Amino acid sequence: MRRAFAVLVLLSMALCAPAGRAPAEERKDALRPCTPADLIGAWEVIRFGTARAVAVDPSNPSFYPHQRYVFAANATVRHLTSRTKITPADHRALLAATAPATWAVDGTGKLLVQQEGATRLETAACAVLTTKVVDPRSRVPAMPGDLLLTHYDAVDRPVMRRQLRKLDRLAE
Repeated sequence: MRRAFAVLVLLSMALCAPAGRAPAEERKDALRPCTPADLIGAWEVIRFGTARAVAVDPSNPSFYPHQRYVFAANATVRHLTSRTKITPADHRALLAATAPATWAVDGTGKLLVQQEGATRLETAACAVLTTKVVDPRSRVPAMPGDLLLTHYDAVDRPVMRRQLRKLDRLAE
């Protein structure tokens, strides 16, 4: 999945970028590792996908079509999920009903999330897009400032990728 995304980014940038730039340089310019300051606020998941080996259970909230993350400056995060579009009132209700987890970003941009009572630390590669990237297979372009979260399983295999876009008017 990681390789497929890298190829997609390189292909998209090669089609749109001026001649004379090396693909590695273009990829480096398109993404940068997240910092803690990048994450603070409310984010809507605008696109997500799973690795082929992952069984998708539509009753699992992780696969609901409407998702948000709310990262607070006090190092707590809430993942809000819904089967229907999340209204501002729903957002406030879900925040009140969802238990917070603790989050941090390491020096390489990896997002670390510890759910209360969980024994395993959830990890996701976190990258900020620095340029617009158009995936020909999707109607949703990746815009500068969007986040890409690539989630990993217990044996460090990528299992899911989410594209997040910041919601300016919503906060915790």
